[in-house]
Amino acid sequence: MSKRKDYWRMSNLTGLIIGISMLLLAGFAYAQAYEGADFCKNCHEDVYNEWKASGHPYKLMQGEDAQHRPIPLPRGWDWPEDGALENGTLVEGEVSYVIGGYKWKSRYMDHEGYIVTVTEDEDGNPVDGVNQYNFLTGEWVNYNAGVDNKPYNCGVCHTTNWVADDDAETDNDLSDNQNGLPGIWGTFDDGGIHCEQCHGNGGHNEFPVDDSAEACGACHYRTAAPGAEVNVIPAGGGFIKHHEQYNEHLASPHANMKCVTCHNPHKRGEFSIKEGRECTDCHTDVAASYAMDSMADYGVECKDCHMPYASKSANQLGPYEGDVQTHIFYINTDGAANMFTEDGSAVKLDENGKAAVTVDFACVRCHETGDLVELGNFAKNFHGTDDSVSQLEHIGLNPGLSGNWWGGSDRSGEGFLVEVANSSGALVLIGSFYTYDPDGNQIWLIAVGAADGSMETDVIFYINDGQKWGTDFDPADVNQVEFGTGTFTFPACDVGHVSITPNATFMGQGYGEIAYDLSRDITDYKVACPSLVLD
Repeated sequence: MSKRKDYWRMSNLTGLIIGISMLLLAGFAYAQAYEGADFCKNCHEDVYNEWKASGHPYKLMQGEDAQHRPIPLPRGWDWPEDGALENGTLVEGEVSYVIGGYKWKSRYMDHEGYIVTVTEDEDGNPVDGVNQYNFLTGEWVNYNAGVDNKPYNCGVCHTTNWVADDDAETDNDLSDNQNGLPGIWGTFDDGGIHCEQCHGNGGHNEFPVDDSAEACGACHYRTAAPGAEVNVIPAGGGFIKHHEQYNEHLASPHANMKCVTCHNPHKRGEFSIKEGRECTDCHTDVAASYAMDSMADYGVECKDCHMPYASKSANQLGPYEGDVQTHIFYINTDGAANMFTEDGSAVKLDENGKAAVTVDFACVRCHETGDLVELGNFAKNFHGTDDSVSQLEHIGLNPGLSGNWWGGSDRSGEGFLVEVANSSGALVLIGSFYTYDPDGNQIWLIAVGAADGSMETDVIFYINDGQKWGTDFDPADVNQVEFGTGTFTFPACDVGHVSITPNATFMGQGYGEIAYDLSRDITDYKVACPSLVLD
């Protein structure tokens, strides 16, 4: 009797455990069901609205939705009727899906899910290509022109919860193809990147979202996926290829940071930088120095030089200007350097796996007429952060040195007016020295010398006489006499040195050699130093 009771007790307990387990499994399965972005909107409307204005939702759109956006149709193709895709009533010549169409470009898929590669000319004749629309230029260009039955297999980064159909070519089973279309080699829950692609199905599951750089890199890479032994930044046609920000990130000085350290992933890229995460918030010393430069006055931002448009998604907008900003950040100031490998297939990486943007991409977009070597020299130690190198070592004398200089309070009452300027195609330094003769009378000495790219120039000093005051002044009466020689040295924008040696004639009149350090008399000077001189 007791054994039977024990048996039933055990049976009931086992049944209870199984029942609870089934309920838990059912609950877990329910929690993992796909809900969609509108479900998330119920609690997170502000975040939803930010996401909705970004590019993520629009990586892949049904044709019936895309037609309500400013997306043109390729010639010879039509938008479908509402519901045609879901009802299976698409007909030949109708667009089932649009790939992209948010910012850079749009491509199209036909009624069977294959990418459109043939369009029509003005007379209705078939034409290979003219099948990709570039939004920045409003041009139609070719993409895999004329390729027959080009499948869509890019869903891993264009859709939410993509499941690839790896044997789509041979299995003859359309249940593994979205909407039963043979050209789509996989299935998905939503076109575009929706909330649950990153946060997991069901929204509020027990696992925290993966906010690592590798999570972003699962889509924002090319060739070398997160975890690859060797990083590669693919290139082609003289530009970095697009959607490989993760590969650039690994080769940048920010490789140890997360993408979300600076970016709000819910927002559109150009508006996604978080408060307190601008370049100037971390690089405060550089920011303070740069704020004094005229480039800052012109509105040139850090990203304009350190994140130039070295990548191309759809359009080449200039000789060294694509349409996507790079995340490499480093700048190679060697004007003769090439950013790419010899065959042009990738960005060069150094022994530490780091890359650098070259001067052509960093500078020429604005300084169109600049010589690359000169631009590179100008960029060397531009922010003055390398204390081991003189600020002007690579630039030399430049117009930014123009202004008032003096020898400090010990020589108050005399000083120099210096101007460095382009004269007849050559850079020269002209200095006016207001000082005194051995008897205490005020005199002016004029110095002229070549500014040939070094920090120092040898000059000849002149002293003039023969002129008369006011209306009696006659330039023909000017008598220019050579006074002696001297040297100006400017290792930085705010310090210098001068030495003057009178010739024998003026030595005989009581003038002696002088030499002393110079500093700015007026520190709030308006000409930026260093200043680049372009032809």
